[in-house]
Amino acid sequence: MKKDLNVIDFLAQIPWWVSVTISASFYVLLKFIVPYFETQSTLVNEVHISLGPLLAPVVALALLSPITFSLLKSNRKKKLHDLKDEIQSIQELSWLQFKELVAEAYTRTGYIRMENSTFTADPSVDLVMRKSANLYLVQCRYWLNRKLGLREVKNQLSLMHKKQASGAFLLTTGIFTYEARYYAAGRPITLLDGIDLVELLDKAHSNPPTIILN
Repeated sequence: MKKDLNVIDFLAQIPWWVSVTISASFYVLLKFIVPYFETQSTLVNEVHISLGPLLAPVVALALLSPITFSLLKSNRKKKLHDLKDEIQSIQELSWLQFKELVAEAYTRTGYIRMENSTFTADPSVDLVMRKSANLYLVQCRYWLNRKLGLREVKNQLSLMHKKQASGAFLLTTGIFTYEARYYAAGRPITLLDGIDLVELLDKAHSNPPTIILN
């Protein structure tokens, strides 16, 4: 097991029936066993009786939550396999070629590329796109990574706040961990994996280009 694999990611990777078994086991333990487990401390016994049944459904549901991601992940793995030729063609691009292709895709979907600005002068910023009055940072340098996790999401969010941008996009031809997607949910960052990239590029080809701001 990888050293950086946490409990949630582990539960998301194991078969669904194993997660159900673990969840049911914890429910039975907290609901029916812990309340009757007596110790020499009256206070501890009271805690067992009161908190065991209360925590049982909460813990059980928490342990079941990764199943949804596991099922979605299996479905996306199948789609990744179906799109392997398109994804491989993207992976064969150089970083600069990929960045320019992504920039064109975003300009064709309503964004304006910002060039020759204080943002783009920073080597840590790959692309800066504008839509209305909002600025967005697009990180392209991870496009060859097979899996991106929490660290990359936090780094992009930190860069976004540092540059006072409105939002950020993080791109890879691989996948994102459950932890990364969970952390990104509700935050101003969009995660695009290999499937999303293919869909973005296909959508861009069907739209006319917009004006690039110099």
